[in-house]
Parts: sequence; structure tokens; C-alpha cells
Amino acid sequence: MARIDKAPEGGKFRATAAAGLDATAGAWGNGEFLNVGIDASGELVVGTATDTVGFIVTSEGQDADAAGNKDVIGGRVYTVFFQCEIVEASTFTAPTVSAGDELWCKAAGDVGTTGATGDMFLGTVLSGDERVVINLHSRPVSV
Repeated sequence: MARIDKAPEGGKFRATAAAGLDATAGAWGNGEFLNVGIDASGELVVGTATDTVGFIVTSEGQDADAAGNKDVIGGRVYTVFFQCEIVEASTFTAPTVSAGDELWCKAAGDVGTTGATGDMFLGTVLSGDERVVINLHSRPVSV
């Protein structure tokens, strides 16, 4: 199962999920990661290709065996990652990734391996050790 391995203090922050995000499932990785943006109230909402500020691990703080453990709980505080390393990327189900792939923020909180006009760069898959380096906002959007 893919998981966060390293996350520097300056590469993450905590924020509250908006009530409307309640029961939203993870959209990428192994179904546990969801790109998020921040709404006018300062709460987390589903991030799109152009307004993603980072991603959350939807199962954070939940019982791994509970039903719906990969769904967001509205009103809960989550860690938002925008700079980190993910390991065991070979377990990604959407998208499946290979060494050298670039990951791009898409609509509806998901991620793809190709960037279309306006998509935001998320990170790169390294060779050999199934590691993804996330560095959101390190490059301009795709043109």
C-alpha cells in the first residue's frame, strides 16, 4: 500500500475539510489520496487541475478495517501535503505508474500521467525504488 515516507515540516499544513467533502472517496494512488483546494471559507474542497494546493490521505486517523475508511469526514482536520515522498507507488491503481512518469493534477481531485493545457504538475516517479517525489507548484502548469 502506498504511503507517505518523508514530509518536511515546510511541505505540509493542517486544514479542516468542508462539510460538503464528507463521504468523498480518495481519487488516486490506491484510492486514499485526494487533491484538495481551499474554498472562500478557508476549508478544504476537492482540488481541480488549476486550484489544487496539495493532497490529503483520506484514511488519516481512521480505522483501517472500518467500512468507508478511505472516505473524507467533513469537519475533520487533515494534513495537506504539497512536498513529500510517497513509497510503494507500484500499488497505485489510478493511475498506474512507471519510473520516469510525471504526475499531473486533473479535475475532480484525481491525477494522471500526462498533462493537458492548464493541468498542474504534482511530481515525478523515480526509478528503482517505487518512490514518488511530490513537489506541487515546482513547475508551471502545462501549456
